[in-house]
Amino acid sequence: MSSMQTSLGKVTRRLAGGGEIRPGQEEMADAVARAIVNRSALLVEAGTGTGKSLAYLTPIAVSGVKAVVATATIALQGQLVDHDIPQVADGLGRPLTAALLKGRRNYVCRQRLAELARADRSEQLELLGGRNPSTHLAEVLEWAATSETGDREELDPAPAPDIWAAVSVGPDECPGAARCPSGDVCFAEAARLEAFEADIIVTNHHYYGLHLASGGVLLPEHEVVVFDEAHQLTDSLEATCGTEVGGGRFRALARRVRAVLTDDEAPANLERAGNDLDAELRPALGSAATVTPELVATLVTGRDRADQVLAALRKVNPPQASDAAARVERATLTATNLIDDIDAIIESGDDDVLWVDGTDLSPLLRRTPLDVGPVLADHLWPEKAVVLTSATLADGVVPQLGLDPATVSVRRVGSPFDYPDLGLLYCAAHIPDPRSPAFRKAVQAELIELARAAGGRTLALFTSYSAMREAAEAMADALPGPILVQGDASREQLISRLRSEPGAVLAATMSFWQGIDVPGDAVTLVTVDRIPFPRPDEPVSQARRDRAGPAAFRTVDLPRAQTMLAQAAGRLVRRATDRGVVAILDPRLATSRHYRWELINALPPFPRTKDRDQVLAFLRELDTQARSTSNGQ
Repeated sequence: MSSMQTSLGKVTRRLAGGGEIRPGQEEMADAVARAIVNRSALLVEAGTGTGKSLAYLTPIAVSGVKAVVATATIALQGQLVDHDIPQVADGLGRPLTAALLKGRRNYVCRQRLAELARADRSEQLELLGGRNPSTHLAEVLEWAATSETGDREELDPAPAPDIWAAVSVGPDECPGAARCPSGDVCFAEAARLEAFEADIIVTNHHYYGLHLASGGVLLPEHEVVVFDEAHQLTDSLEATCGTEVGGGRFRALARRVRAVLTDDEAPANLERAGNDLDAELRPALGSAATVTPELVATLVTGRDRADQVLAALRKVNPPQASDAAARVERATLTATNLIDDIDAIIESGDDDVLWVDGTDLSPLLRRTPLDVGPVLADHLWPEKAVVLTSATLADGVVPQLGLDPATVSVRRVGSPFDYPDLGLLYCAAHIPDPRSPAFRKAVQAELIELARAAGGRTLALFTSYSAMREAAEAMADALPGPILVQGDASREQLISRLRSEPGAVLAATMSFWQGIDVPGDAVTLVTVDRIPFPRPDEPVSQARRDRAGPAAFRTVDLPRAQTMLAQAAGRLVRRATDRGVVAILDPRLATSRHYRWELINALPPFPRTKDRDQVLAFLRELDTQARSTSNGQ
């Protein structure tokens, strides 16, 4: 037994009821320890139940290095800080401090809150989107006066987006503690200082991407970084290494300017520039942006107006450390960053994709790099020990992240779960092809029969909102239990109801395919309506297909489908005693000769079946057992 395995044993024995030996966890911990010593890159695909967080936290604690752990979900960040890191410290008998660090926009800004409280009612109404200041502003002021963190997660119910925008600042408008009148009591700075002192900083992929894009100024020096839930890392880095401009940014700048300049024409011109950009972008919503002379002219006009405002702001000379000085500073930063982002979009090249995202009310022109590898090659791989881990990692992730295959270690450690004894993988091969007009109705009928047999207890996953809504309506008419639908309540509320309400069915789209943990018999059936290939009209995916040429399906579409399908299937078995069915309602999983085995091999090794009667009988058996357990029989 290695010294690392001995340390891991000390940690796992502190688990409630005593820990169990997991060979995959030990293998991963040894590999992480070697990566830390060698300052090398390690990719670990660790199946559900491996205990991967303890497998990377234990070597970090033993080595005594400063580390950052970046995740994709808030739930995992909380688990690491509140549970896993204290458990490692307790098991090893040594002090180990941790801090959760979020982006600035997550913390209330004391300076903006103070300015808003001192503003006249008309300005308050404008900044609060017309909402009553005596109600909404008063609630935030009362909370901020007693909060220790200023983190909006503490507010329940959560404030509306426009209210939070009025009392917080983003990184593109904050002047920093040294130049802010409230810098010495800033919540965001306090969180950052705490993180700088901690042994382990827990943050999200997006924040670490901003750290890389900034040249490494957001986080303190650290020797190790772990990217957990690493199957989402590329998407997060694309967002942070890219740029976005929309009409809303011009209107936000207009509000900032109106508070510090007496010239009414300048903010009015900015608002017109924003409205013109929205009108130019709206017809291309959801598709690649065509760089027409009209679009370029609209961007250039907006840039010129922001530049004129910037020149006017530089002539303002308010008293130092005053509210007016803080407002001028924020407006100056907002204008400068807007100009820089417009320049980046105008100067985008063949390695970037320009496309229009957002909504009809607020379209956004995005610049997304096709390849984030160069950024990582320059700022990450040469300098640190890097561990990327997830339950599912596509084969193509190494070149996507700019790694040299000869220098990276790859490990695949299996799940300790006995999948052949825990459930079934069912493909509804009798359903029409997804391209058939009869497909959706057939999916709905199949889903209803399966969910009825399961007594509800279903997580029904869809690849589109329209398919989800239609199926939810059909289930509501046919099933006796609660039908929960994404969008009708918050994510946390829906998951809580699924756990607690017997017989519930939750219908959801792609954001629920991962990061959902509902152990026990609340979910004994997970359904997927169709194989999650990227839509043919997704601009970034299409640009990658164009670049890949004949290899596009194997390098772009198939890896994404493998990862998402495996993540969806991973929602079923969360503990060693969970049992159930993963049902794929897309017949291509059973019929396609070109890719079915690549998809099947990415899924947990459940026994496979196309026998509907076998599946219905198994689900009825599980439902009977669950009812007996709940009745105490």
